[in-house]
Parts: sequence; C-alpha cells; structure tokens
Amino acid sequence: MKNEAQKIVEKYCRDIKSNKIPHCNYLKKAVNRFLTDIKREKEDSFDYFIDWSYVQDFYNFTKDLKLPDKEGYLKLLPWQLFIHSNLLGWKYKNNKDKKRFRSGAVFVPRKNGKTTGIMYPLLLWDFLTIPSSESYFFEKDGNQSIKMFNDIKYIINNNSNLDNVCNMLTYEITFNNSRISYFSSESVGIDGYKPSLAIIDEYFCFPSDKPVTAMRYGGRSRLNNLTLIITTAGSDISLPAYDEWEKVKKILNGVLTDESYFGIIYTIDDNDDWKKPESYIKANPSIDTIIDRNILEGDLQDALGQVSHQQDYKAKTLNVWTSGTSSWIPLQKWEDGQPSTINFDDFKEQSCYGALDLSSVSDFSAFSIVFEKEGKYYFKHKYYIPEETVNEKYKKENINILSWVQNNIITATPGNTVDYDYIIKDIEETVKQFNLYSIYYDNWQSNNLINLIEEMFPHILLVPFNQSLKNMSIPTKEFERLVYDKKIIDPNPVQKWMVSNAVVKPDINNNYKVLKEYKSSTKRVDGVICSIMALSACQSLKGNQPTGDFENILNLFK
Repeated sequence: MKNEAQKIVEKYCRDIKSNKIPHCNYLKKAVNRFLTDIKREKEDSFDYFIDWSYVQDFYNFTKDLKLPDKEGYLKLLPWQLFIHSNLLGWKYKNNKDKKRFRSGAVFVPRKNGKTTGIMYPLLLWDFLTIPSSESYFFEKDGNQSIKMFNDIKYIINNNSNLDNVCNMLTYEITFNNSRISYFSSESVGIDGYKPSLAIIDEYFCFPSDKPVTAMRYGGRSRLNNLTLIITTAGSDISLPAYDEWEKVKKILNGVLTDESYFGIIYTIDDNDDWKKPESYIKANPSIDTIIDRNILEGDLQDALGQVSHQQDYKAKTLNVWTSGTSSWIPLQKWEDGQPSTINFDDFKEQSCYGALDLSSVSDFSAFSIVFEKEGKYYFKHKYYIPEETVNEKYKKENINILSWVQNNIITATPGNTVDYDYIIKDIEETVKQFNLYSIYYDNWQSNNLINLIEEMFPHILLVPFNQSLKNMSIPTKEFERLVYDKKIIDPNPVQKWMVSNAVVKPDINNNYKVLKEYKSSTKRVDGVICSIMALSACQSLKGNQPTGDFENILNLFK
C-alpha cells in the first residue's frame, strides 16, 4: 500500500508529465530519470531500489520542525519532497543501509525555500539518524554561516524531543557522537574531515571548488555520505558552480552517466521570453505558496525599467546564467543549438581558413580555423598560455584553466612566455589534416612568427588584418548575426567563457568591436577576436581564392 510521501511524489511527477505544472525541459528530464529508474528497479542489472518507508519516516520528521521567521511548522512542498525522495530514498539492493546518491546539485531561484525546505531538514535528519555523523554546511561568508547556524538552533530549541538531547555550543551542536557545524567559502583547513553530509549553499559565489572537493573526498570512507550543492545561477561562468550546472545538464541529457549523482534544475527554456510573466511562473516551483507572484511581478517590472537590474533578475529570479555585464552575446544565445562536440574528420577534404591572435607573449594566444558547410561555420581552436602563469590564471581568471590544460584544450608552453614553436607545430598538424588555405593575423608582435610560417608553409596565404574599430565592426556584426541565426557551431568551453566576457561599446555611428569590460580586466576575449578574423577570411576568400596577388587581397579590407 502506498504511503503519503509516495502518493505526493507520484502526483508531482504526473503533474509535470501532463504539463499541469509549468516547468522547464530540464525539470521534465529529472522527473523522467526518476520514473525510468522506478521501472528499472525490477531489472537485475539495476543496483538500486527506492525505500518509500524511509522517505515517509523523513517526511513525518519534517512536520515537527518549527521554522524561524515563519508561523507554524515546516510543510514540504511536492517539489521539495521529490528531491528528498531521490536523495534519501534510493538505496542499494544488496545493502539497504547504503544510499545511492553521494553527490548532487539543486539549482533553483532564490526565495523558493531551498534553505528551509532542503538544507535544514537534511542536516537535522543526518545529524540525528546517522551514527557518529558529521553534518556540515557552507555559506558564502562567516556572518551568513552564523545566521544559518542560529536558525538551526532555533528549530532545535522549539522541538522538545530535540532540545532535550542536543547540546548547543558556540560553533557546533552535538548529540551522542554526532555534530552539526559550519564553514564559509573563506574557511581554510577543511581537509581531514569525514562528513556524512555537507551542503554548500549559494555555490554560485564561491571562488573555488575547494569546499566541494574536500567534502567529497573526505566522505569517501563512509558507507553513506552526501555532498549537496543548493544554489541559484550566477553571473560568472568561470566560477566552479557553472561546472556543476554543466554536469547536471549532461546527466539529464543522457550525455554523461553517473548513477551516484543527483541533479535538478528549475529555470526557463532557451526560447522563453524572459520579459513575460510565464517565465517566472515556470522557473519558481514555490510560486503562490512560499513566494508571492506579486513579488515576482514586481521584480520583473523593476528589471524592465532598469537595464542594470536585468542580469540580476535573470540569474536570481529565473535561474539563468548570465555574464554579469551588458555582454555582447548573451550566454543563453551562444549555447542555443550548440552540439556537445564536432567531428572534424568530416572536414578532412575541405578548405579551412585560419587566424592568429598573439596578444602578449605572457598571456593568451589563439589560433583558430573555420570550415563552412551548408551555410554554417564550424570552428576549431588552439589556445596557448605560458606554463609559469597557469596557477596565477587559475586563481585570478578561471578556475577551469587547470582542467583545460590537463585535457589539452589549452596548451601550456614551458617558461613564462608563449613558445611560438607550439603554434608552428599546430599549424603543421592542421596542414596535414586539412586544406588550410589562409591565415589572417594581427601585425602586433607577429613579424617573427609570420616570417617563419611563410618560410615553412609557402602555400598558405598570409594576410595582415587591422584590428581597428573601423575594420572590425562589420565582421563583428556578421559574426553576431550568425550566432543569432544558429550558424556558428563552436562547443569549445574556453570559447564559451571568452564569449561571455566580451562586451561592445558602439560609437556614434554604431561601429563596435569586441572588448574586455575594462582594460585591466583578467577576463579574456582573444579567442573571440580570432574567430571573427577567421570568419572574415572564410567569407572573403571562399570561392574567390586569389592566387597570390597581394594587392587584390588587401583591397578586400579597404
């Protein structure tokens, strides 16, 4: 016989499947994953089953928790209970004491009850039911951590059963050999702990993945441990929360299989108009219960009235990642329709057109090539940085740089300057694999390298490209148009980061080129500029390939 918790969760799934509840595509995929796993329970090859009686015990427990700043007791909403059913209910068939999910991420807009409905009950349940538990939570700063810790004390103080057995200390709460304590994103010395549960709140503003990594590795010695991220989207995709967002999407899309990782996203779909109320209704699962739709409508009107508030509205109310500035191409628009990879073996007999952007010898350099096929442009990139600057860039520019170097997406050349021999080698490999017709280059700091390329590859057309505002404006606008028409195919993660960094500042005649937000910014756009040059080469020379009349080539840029 089905218990109350099971009925609530199953109804929630039906309401999503039947579109009774407005929802985004990724929420439907999370529900489909859950329902598919329910069907797989009967298969011998599927290692897990869902323990509804355990979920019901947890649900009963939550009803006795009196919330701070609220009248009455916690009443889990169906979407919250759905998440708990996944995190707590799935267990191993051969060991019902062992839970399936050891990692997870919940992305949900602010003010929907993720802290009171997800974090607090999970922490208290783990603390009270797991022998010798270590239940930790992380907030962005110390003051926020203390506030949340005091909230948990309030819940315990207002429950006679808990208050009688728990020992309240300044920095921790203890019960038998178990403890609840807290950290912040600024905490050091967090290695060596063995958490049974660690919850990282508002991970979007954490500058490092250290808390997540330390908690995941620290809990591996336990039969049951869970490291859970609960957060809204943010405005900087170079931070580690965006990596988790991408991982959840891959799992829900079936691109990545990880049976021990739970992920769910509440947001809007790519083709939704953020300016319409339907979007905030879809993104916020607690609308008309925890959060008043009039408040959301007020947030929308504020964003419509003040351009500077739009990025924050999209990130916090709609759970949409943004670039944090009035960027050139919105992140969602860049991602729309992009494949996960490109099979460049399909282009081996086809001409391609290249570009070089060397920047400073101690900074990023880029070599890009582009292929045109049926009106779409497919990009392949090589990026270079000096090996001795990798750690500094990891700390100051993008936390993903280390993994990009390790996965050969970026080449770290020995020393403290970019070794151009690596660029020559990549050009040589490109020539072997493809029909590289031309390379556009910026004159700045390029003479020695260009002379060497000309000597080694005399058949490649080398064309200087002036990166002035006047010369860059038309190709920049053409690149932009093609992105909006979904004709730029470029799933490279480094390129996505650089696109998110790019801004434009039109002059009085609406001429513009790609820029960093400000000159001293560590956000990079080199790959974007290189792509625009390569696209210009492709469109100027394809089907009109001159045979060496350099004056004719230069006329293309007058």
